[in-house]
Amino acid sequence: MSLLCGVFFPVEQLPELFQTIAAFLPLTHAVAIARPLLLGQGPADAALHALVLLAYAAAGFYAAVILFRRRLLK
Repeated sequence: MSLLCGVFFPVEQLPELFQTIAAFLPLTHAVAIARPLLLGQGPADAALHALVLLAYAAAGFYAAVILFRRRLLK
């Protein structure tokens, strides 16, 4: 995931297919927020990236609750 998400080099340098795949990975959105902050700039579309990260967190939390309840009922 770190190779596709722009940790080592910008996502824009990847072929279009890999850019599409990277757009669905959460690390891409975290890097899009963190990189400009480290360079002393404001991140573009920070609210969008934060919402995507919150959606991933909510989906993971929901899945964990469902699996935990299922395990408790055994």
